[in-house]
Amino acid sequence: MTPPRGRGVDDEIYARRRRKRKRVERKATRRRAVILAAAALFGLLFVVAGAAVTGVATFGSSCDLNSLQQVEIGSNTFIYAADNSRLGVIPAERNRQPVSLSEISPWMPKATVAIEDRRFFEHNGVDAEGIARAVWKNVSAGQVVEGGSTITQQLVRNLYIGRERTVERKLKEACLALKLDKARTKNWILATYMNQVYYGNLAYGIEAAAQTYYSKPASKLILPEAALLAGLP
Repeated sequence: MTPPRGRGVDDEIYARRRRKRKRVERKATRRRAVILAAAALFGLLFVVAGAAVTGVATFGSSCDLNSLQQVEIGSNTFIYAADNSRLGVIPAERNRQPVSLSEISPWMPKATVAIEDRRFFEHNGVDAEGIARAVWKNVSAGQVVEGGSTITQQLVRNLYIGRERTVERKLKEACLALKLDKARTKNWILATYMNQVYYGNLAYGIEAAAQTYYSKPASKLILPEAALLAGLP
């Protein structure tokens, strides 16, 4: 007659079965994520392909940089005495003071590219690899954790076409980003982006952000400060 098994043996068998069930569930979850990601990526490629075929008919003159008028954000007005000392400032509706790229700490463009669009100097305004990566991460996480828009696309969105969430707007944004990348240098796009993006605390543009958070000009920002500001948008 076989002696009855102890409680410890039953607990071990139960634990092994539970671990096996969890492994099966994890594999099933990963399989579903892969399928969803593949479906989403296929759908994205289908939309992009369709836009490439019908782009001219769909957008017409709306995808013409020359037909667009840049949204004026405004900038602060400074009043100086004859000896060039500053007497005061007339604030704009939005706190903003545009500066050239040479007046911005070299750490700031590097931090911005690293955080917002690390393939900025490689793509042509739209980053297919970045879009695929964002789709994969968002589907795997079950929520939006990463965007696929490039710095150029964000600049087009902020300056020209607004933020309405439609497929047509997204395709128009991509079309204009491709054209802007051809029409302007990467440094111009990057400097313009940093001069108009909202950094929080009523600060528009990197000069206003540097003065607001660190009480110093953008040219004096050090690496940790640049990294923090680049992550705010």
